[in-house]
Amino acid sequence: MLKAHRFKTLFGLVITVALLAWVLRDVSASAVLAELRDADVWLLAAMVVVATVPFLLRAFRWHVLLLPGFPGSSLTSRFSAVCIGFMANNVLPARLGEFARAYSFSRIEPIPISQSLASLVVERVFDAVILGAFFVFTVSYGDFATGNTALLKGVGVTAGVVFGLALLVLWAMARWPRRTLNLVEQLAGRYLSPSLTERAIGILASFIRGLGALHNPWVFSRALLWSVAVWLCIAASVWIGLLAFGIREPGFVGAMFVQSVIGFAVAIPSSPGFFGPFEAGAMVALGAYGVDSVRIVSFATGYHILTFIPVTVLGIWYLYRRGIRWSEVEHSEELVEEAVEHDELTQPAAAPTTATPPVDASVDASVERGTSSGTL
Repeated sequence: MLKAHRFKTLFGLVITVALLAWVLRDVSASAVLAELRDADVWLLAAMVVVATVPFLLRAFRWHVLLLPGFPGSSLTSRFSAVCIGFMANNVLPARLGEFARAYSFSRIEPIPISQSLASLVVERVFDAVILGAFFVFTVSYGDFATGNTALLKGVGVTAGVVFGLALLVLWAMARWPRRTLNLVEQLAGRYLSPSLTERAIGILASFIRGLGALHNPWVFSRALLWSVAVWLCIAASVWIGLLAFGIREPGFVGAMFVQSVIGFAVAIPSSPGFFGPFEAGAMVALGAYGVDSVRIVSFATGYHILTFIPVTVLGIWYLYRRGIRWSEVEHSEELVEEAVEHDELTQPAAAPTTATPPVDASVDASVERGTSSGTL
């Protein structure tokens, strides 16, 4: 585990250095500093405010995703965990943010970590599908200065198809939990011992309960609308940031394209804070509009650093307010994996309301069979 963690950290650092070297290869530091000094301060302030709002929107969306299995969480709890997770991604290596978010939420609310992780998996798939849709839309209607529109559209369609299929698979698991559990039990039974198979089924059953948002059409629609709101708000912050640096060529549609490219770029392994992939994504996206390298680097630097600060400060503040130790965040991946693997939970998860029935009776039975107690 430790060797794998060190390898991921080192690999991410190499990617960061390589991408930053590519982005900065023909850019003068003095020219970038001059652009930063000349940027509109009021627009930068507005950019930071608008870029921080999506974290609150994510907390609202998380409530929708948790409704089928855990409807009783508070907004403050969800927002705390969101900020802690994004803070962890910003300052710690190896993308610990999702683990830190699931772990901290289970410390704050009585929810099994496996269900929390499942809801975050669904959230990420929603994000990817919306980004893919935005990408295809903006490539179709964007006024690019390059001739690579067909290639860009092909990439966008491919990404949309891949994540759309992922969403379909998760939906099938939520729609037919009994069949999924039976299939996995048959496959696992061929290679695992009866005790390990039993444990795997219990964990999978709890995970499937966290996918309840995909089973309920009303919940699904609300989660999808919240996802659109999250990414439109981020696009608005990008647009304001572009205007702050005098970059008017892309317009709002171009800002949607920029945030889509950056959104996929930061999925590449990198150092804490996504430095390297973020700037490279901005270079590729804005380069398609013919924006010069100095202004691209100036925008990317200003946007990245300024919007980095609020959620990081909020995450640290909530961390200590909730009584969660820094060492727990640093080792959140191991803690989450251990809790999921051994199902070391201390309280039962909140029961679904009558308006939102359990995913399936067999799932509940499997959870009871494979879960000894509730959450951390």
